[in-house]
Amino acid sequence: MRKVIFLVIFLLLVSVTFYMYWFYYNAYSEGTRSGLLQKCSRKGSLFKTFEGELVLVGIGQQRNGNIASKRFLFSVTDEQLGDSLEHHCQGKILLLHYTQYRRSLPWRGDNYNGQNEENGQYIVDRIENVKEPAGIY
Repeated sequence: MRKVIFLVIFLLLVSVTFYMYWFYYNAYSEGTRSGLLQKCSRKGSLFKTFEGELVLVGIGQQRNGNIASKRFLFSVTDEQLGDSLEHHCQGKILLLHYTQYRRSLPWRGDNYNGQNEENGQYIVDRIENVKEPAGIY
């Protein structure tokens, strides 16, 4: 009987560990997004992170006189990178490298499920390229 209880507890711990790793720590995808950095600010009640919004390049299309655009919402956990985005990169065209996780953790930033194309938590970890916008203003 003791072996059965030990085996059940062991399997339960392995299952919970696998679930936590798979959904919260295993990166679902990595890639880059390019766009105009519209905003970046430090937010959070308990865990402060930088939250940003990128208007994707090449998406704007004229529809009845309005411009349709897609936004990419992301979080930044690195203090130096977030400070750089907030103070030096707003209004510029950026190529950002991100990691997407299946589920969000509060210390990694806000949860933007339903607001980005794909659900998940997008964490920007570096700036690949910075350009001044041409003819936007």
